[in-house]
Amino acid sequence: MLKLKHITKDYVTKQNTVHVLKGITLNFRECEFVTILGQSGCGKTTLLNIIGGLDRYTDGDIIINGKSTKDFDDRDWDRYRNKQIGFVFQSYNLIPHLNVLSNVELALTLAGRKKEECEAIALEALKKVGLEDQAYKKPNQLSGGQMQRVAIARALVNNPAIILADEPTGALDTESGKMVMNLLKEVAKDRLVIMVSHNADLAAEYSTRPIRLSIPTTSRKKPSLTNQANPCPKRKQSVSASKKHISR
Repeated sequence: MLKLKHITKDYVTKQNTVHVLKGITLNFRECEFVTILGQSGCGKTTLLNIIGGLDRYTDGDIIINGKSTKDFDDRDWDRYRNKQIGFVFQSYNLIPHLNVLSNVELALTLAGRKKEECEAIALEALKKVGLEDQAYKKPNQLSGGQMQRVAIARALVNNPAIILADEPTGALDTESGKMVMNLLKEVAKDRLVIMVSHNADLAAEYSTRPIRLSIPTTSRKKPSLTNQANPCPKRKQSVSASKKHISR
């Protein structure tokens, strides 16, 4: 359903050009839980943002359901994000003056859903994450784990094909983190979940396929990351990508 072909991302300044991603090729299945691992600065979040249409690749192509994105304009990317992507962030990004229900409903409103149907759909999403009884509380009345589950409900409410999670357990204690990981694992039964994390142990325990981005210090070989979609049953697989800096 989702293919990355030779994705390159460069950041250009007056002083130099930084090659953040180069030659990334990946195939994703419809229902799997993929974790992108790697040290800080290797391009994990950049790759996630490119997949989600929040950032643009410099070269290469993303194939979505068989369609190239090379000629996508801003409206095409907006439509893709609104219809096919749900985002979960480490910092939750909940609006503090809105209650839990309204935070989830907001995603529906932005997607153009009718006001009269938003409440029922949002309550059903909260039920899926076990928080329907917290619907009228404000975010500051919840624990960190509960706030992240609200964020997951908000990501699910428009029924996207892909959930993108950037360090969703990074601000949580161990038990809350496990609860969130179990929830994402359940979500991945009927859609694609792609998560960025520093925690290799969580990836090994919960995801179906960990992918590691690395920054080689000696090799000058053209960096690439190739990973083909696996036939069922799913199995864990690790691959490497590369990042190279060019300084003035």
